[in-house]
Amino acid sequence: MEPERTNRSLSHRILVLSNPQSRRYRARLVDTVIATIEAGGREAIRLETFADVDRTVEAVEHLMQQYPSEITDAVVIGGDGTLHLAVNALVGHRVAIGYIPSGTGNDFSRGFFGKRYNDQSDAKWIAQALHGELVTIDLGQINQRYFVNVAGIGFDARVVQQLRGKKGWFPSVRYVGAALRSLLFEKANTIELAGSSQKLLALSRRPCFMLNFANGPYFGNGMQIAPHANFHDGSLAYCYIENAGFWKKLLAFKRLYQGRHIDFREVHCGQFHAVQVVTPGLPIEADGEWLGETPAFVRTLPAALSIRRASA
Repeated sequence: MEPERTNRSLSHRILVLSNPQSRRYRARLVDTVIATIEAGGREAIRLETFADVDRTVEAVEHLMQQYPSEITDAVVIGGDGTLHLAVNALVGHRVAIGYIPSGTGNDFSRGFFGKRYNDQSDAKWIAQALHGELVTIDLGQINQRYFVNVAGIGFDARVVQQLRGKKGWFPSVRYVGAALRSLLFEKANTIELAGSSQKLLALSRRPCFMLNFANGPYFGNGMQIAPHANFHDGSLAYCYIENAGFWKKLLAFKRLYQGRHIDFREVHCGQFHAVQVVTPGLPIEADGEWLGETPAFVRTLPAALSIRRASA
């Protein structure tokens, strides 16, 4: 899809990335952002993301080559999936990202912006995205894909696989329904790991129900999978959940919303910098997007992304 350009300053352009499957509210929000950029005397280039990450990356690369050193900022409008696409397209470019969460899950925003992510007015979100304090955060990488929030292998990846193209309305209800089905039928797998984290490697070959790698604390529409995750510490957090009986897994699943699952002896948490998942054929997800199957190499990229937040 060709980008739309406005007739403004040629020396300072702002890329506006949004989901083409926009609801009416989000479409109005995109128009307001562009109008605000124009009112400030700058040029907005609107680009809708593609479902395929490679096509989104190619479209952004084309713009970067067309306007070298002129696109200094980007505003991303959408949910976790849209942010995931934008990050994969913009990583490596010196572009400041302003993010306006308007998706169904918004798990990155829960962890990064805190409680105010659900309370701010549109005007405040737009001002923050354009003029907020610029900070750097870490990224994760799993194989060739970057992730800004949480990646997973096993149970949650299977849930994401089941929900592909089916998020729609009431995402929390859909997620819980798919999760309960997976609790009943998903089998534990023995995972072979390789890397430098001795604590994580000690879990290798144990029957594993799910293994998550977290840059931020939340996933699955508000579940606090990794309360110990930090966007700024230069490492990724992991949460390794061993296999258990159905009722024990159900109780742990319920406690995920408060981060209290970490109290179970079957749950192991810590930090790491890089790990190899050697076992083949296990499902992978990142930021709620289905990626395929293992083997996988996972690592942290410290201070790899510049993003705006409310000024101190």
